[in-house]
Amino acid sequence: MSKIISGIFLFVFNLFFAFETNAQQFKIISAEDGAALPFATLINFTHQIIVSANANGIAELNAQNGDSIAVSYVGFKSNSFVFNSNSNKTIRLIKAIEILPPVLVQNCKKMKSFKQRNKNAVKFITNENGVRTDNAGLVWYKEFNVPTFAIKLNPEKENAILNRFSFWLEKSYLGPATAIKAPIVINFYEVNDSILPGNSITENPLLYYPQKTGKQILNLDSLHIRIPPNGIYVSFQCVMNEEYEWKETFHFSDSANRIYTGYGGRIEGLFTKNLELVAFYPLKNKWIFVKSTSSQKGLNGTIKYEAFIKYCED
Repeated sequence: MSKIISGIFLFVFNLFFAFETNAQQFKIISAEDGAALPFATLINFTHQIIVSANANGIAELNAQNGDSIAVSYVGFKSNSFVFNSNSNKTIRLIKAIEILPPVLVQNCKKMKSFKQRNKNAVKFITNENGVRTDNAGLVWYKEFNVPTFAIKLNPEKENAILNRFSFWLEKSYLGPATAIKAPIVINFYEVNDSILPGNSITENPLLYYPQKTGKQILNLDSLHIRIPPNGIYVSFQCVMNEEYEWKETFHFSDSANRIYTGYGGRIEGLFTKNLELVAFYPLKNKWIFVKSTSSQKGLNGTIKYEAFIKYCED
């Protein structure tokens, strides 16, 4: 007898209610040079809507007069404003100054490397009643209002550089096969004193375009991503706009069926005793550790990953 969890994050279920308004088109650009900021995030706090801009920095967001809007992009300061019909539809974001400066390993005579994976993680667990619970991994739905997740890599060597990072992408259970080609915005953060993501390590996010299911390999050597002493977080944000969405019906025994909007593929998940995975809640502006509420064995949700790390032996 088998039971499938259709995502790690069902515990964050937030109902989404439509409201009467017109979709507004915004263009998000850099204040410094006017360059478009692809896949920037727009939030309507009043009606709890989160959308992504497209590759040209253009976004459609439902808004009406008096709504509180925020626009954000990795490496830039967020822009918040109250919308009205006369609002400027071109949003200019200013470069942030809190980006950590890059630190390169200099004059290293001998570089070594090692592979890091989830330690003691399992794909499924069997509960005392014999029911097997599989971890479906990361999934994205508009109604969850959680567009970004991040996994923590612990430091194992000093002066280490993240050379390559891999994760596994699968088709969503009910989504179309083409959905796996939805772009994923990937970023890297230091670990702060609360063991949560802190400042961004890179100035700009990495825009990844999957082409097929299976192992996804990010070659990062040219970025020289130094792993800080406290470790590093690798974050994932699926692009959430109409170009990549589909509809999925959720069946509930105690209520009517509800239709939800999904995006992208499904990043393969595992169970672990560690707290490796965090979720960012834009409406609360905070990161929260992902703790499983369904596991009877004290295991938490994570994703399957593989990291190749270089370090100076000197």
